[in-house]
Amino acid sequence: MRITKAHPRHGRAGGWGRALLLGACSLAALTTATGVHAQEATSAQTGETQLDEIVVTARRRAESLQDVPVAVSAFSEERLSDLQADDISGIQYSVPNLYLDRGDGANAVVYLRGVGQNDSLAFADPGVGIYVDDVFIARSQAAFLELFDVDRIEVLRGPQGTLYGRNTIGGAVKFVSSPPPSTPDAYLEAGIGNYDARILKGRLGGPLIDGVLNGKIAFAWSEREGYAENSIDGQDDGDQNSLAGRIALDWTPSDRLQVLLSVDAKRDRPDTSRSPVRETALTGALTNGTLVTFPAATDPYEVDVNANGLSDLTGYGASVTVRYDMSDAVTLESITAYRELDFDLNLDADGSPLPILDILLLQDQTQFSQEFRASYDAGGRFTGTAGVYYFKDEDTTFSGVDNGGATIFGFPVTVFGFQTSSLADTRQDTESWAIFADVSYDLTERLSIGAGLRYTTEEKSSTRRFENFFDPTVSVIDNTPPFLAGQGTAGTPITGDEDFDAFTPKVSLAYSPNDDLLLYASASRGFKSGGFDGRATNDFSFEPFRPEFVWSYEAGAKITGMDGRLIFNAAYFYNDYTDIQVTSFGSDPVTGVFVSLFTNAAAATIQGLEFELAARPTDQLSINASLGLLDAQYDEFDILVGGVATDVSDRALVNSPEVNASLAATWEQPLDNGLTLVLHGDAGYRSEIATEITDSPILRQEAYTLVNAFAALRSTDGVWEVRAGVQNATDEAVRVQGFNLADFPGVQLGFYAAPRTYDLRVIWRY
Repeated sequence: MRITKAHPRHGRAGGWGRALLLGACSLAALTTATGVHAQEATSAQTGETQLDEIVVTARRRAESLQDVPVAVSAFSEERLSDLQADDISGIQYSVPNLYLDRGDGANAVVYLRGVGQNDSLAFADPGVGIYVDDVFIARSQAAFLELFDVDRIEVLRGPQGTLYGRNTIGGAVKFVSSPPPSTPDAYLEAGIGNYDARILKGRLGGPLIDGVLNGKIAFAWSEREGYAENSIDGQDDGDQNSLAGRIALDWTPSDRLQVLLSVDAKRDRPDTSRSPVRETALTGALTNGTLVTFPAATDPYEVDVNANGLSDLTGYGASVTVRYDMSDAVTLESITAYRELDFDLNLDADGSPLPILDILLLQDQTQFSQEFRASYDAGGRFTGTAGVYYFKDEDTTFSGVDNGGATIFGFPVTVFGFQTSSLADTRQDTESWAIFADVSYDLTERLSIGAGLRYTTEEKSSTRRFENFFDPTVSVIDNTPPFLAGQGTAGTPITGDEDFDAFTPKVSLAYSPNDDLLLYASASRGFKSGGFDGRATNDFSFEPFRPEFVWSYEAGAKITGMDGRLIFNAAYFYNDYTDIQVTSFGSDPVTGVFVSLFTNAAAATIQGLEFELAARPTDQLSINASLGLLDAQYDEFDILVGGVATDVSDRALVNSPEVNASLAATWEQPLDNGLTLVLHGDAGYRSEIATEITDSPILRQEAYTLVNAFAALRSTDGVWEVRAGVQNATDEAVRVQGFNLADFPGVQLGFYAAPRTYDLRVIWRY
């Protein structure tokens, strides 16, 4: 094991080492205590309310969470409601070493155990896979999910290279929708809040043909004003207007055959996009050549931008899942899915009212996937799953940049004859095949071994065409000129084709000394595909970047105590992470104009501890807690600075805080007249975090704590509920993403999460 490096700036080794020792001692003590307690539990306790058993499908078969030798966090619909989670980011503080928030381009930015991807363009594959009903969501813009019609969410920590495979090098987040019910079922939730927030969720389902066909329909609509104000026009910035829905049919013509059809769609039409805050001063040129300096912003919720008028997203998909029980031991499963995404965006990447670096993005994407699986479980010592997987992705991205007000050494770019705006068309095709198998064998009643292997082969091709404009009156934001119609100067197209493949094995060992304790250890390899830089402008920068790989070693314990009233899970992991794909922004050494480079620039060693607790000490009180300790260090990280290779391995990894923790408590107090008072509070803590790849001190987010709470009056039968809630009660301004564009155009930018919000909701269930 590599000894932790001590960088003077971070001072990590000593404090983190003590935390490791403290965590290990706590685990040993609690393992001993709960094991004894479980063995001494009396029959008098068995009538008390226990924690609900959580069933997950982390290994592609239904198992109790406490029986799975994998680090998994699971959230039921009730738990998500307690967290007031309207979108998928609502779970991030409750999962150890998870970062999950909304990025600059309406994209899901997901990191697990220091592994993820911060870039939102199509060429940069995610490092953590998002799945909806076992269907991989390829584009990060489509992966920032509204939470409605939920059965559960599972977060699988660590590489899932065997059963999930494609681009799950950091882990997988599984959204499982509620099954069409066999009895009539209805749900309705309506609410209003500050920032003129309005929300409406609903679900209706039941049998269409008794015993044969069940159906459901569900929807979620939300609207609110933006959290920030644009000082240029006095309007709010980054508002929300979203509508999503899902229809599903469950057909069971026989006891052995089940066919599930699901169709979902989402439309997001806010008035404005989300704009960054200018964290440093910026100098630009007016149309008459006069230079003007815009100071750094003093309010994280006030922007002054000119390019924020577009952020439209339309996405839909359909899947057909067929399950057939060939026998009591063998099940065949087929998942066929098709999805489309149409995403249009304006992004003011300079944070000023001038067109210094304003970006246009028009993206169209389609994906098709087919998976066949066979599972064997005869109730004996051997169980296994094997299958094949096919994935096809086609993406066309039309992009543009306005930099007519940009400056070089204080002068407008037109003085030097450089382009004032440009357009590009990028076509990317991906075709992937995989074959996989995962088996487990019980050596004894208490000891089992597991092994898995996946082979993936992937072909990527990409073509980029360009057009440059040298007229400051041409704006690709305000009035996009027709592409390659002769108005500008065409550039030389660039093309690329490359194949990538990988073997991703896994081995594991699980031991249960008693029914309330599971000990496990595993070693696994994860892989994320290579590709071509979607911002490249020449053949050199369009050379293919390599895949990422990680070897992960993990040991953990899962403990059930207090006769089912306590669950405590812990894990230690060690990751050897190589060929990390990173985006670097800078300026061209000749022209000084904005350029970017996407390369395999780094390698890292990441280790950590994770703890999760769920307890019900009394029938009225429920407690959940988590703690993640992370030691993430670059082993190497070389970039070009002025044409010279420079070691920057002392930087902190993006979205990888050393400490993250959560605590939640819910109290239910029965009242008279068939009513129950529910009080809930939760808090999430993160230590200092780097929000972008350069680890700029200006753009780091300092340690913070977020506090949420609600009070509800609920009917004892659970039919209706009135709830008043608040999120970010202390009104923390949390920077969730940064852009360091200090080289060009000379500014650093930050994006901020929501300030304090509150709402009143009415919930009805049938």
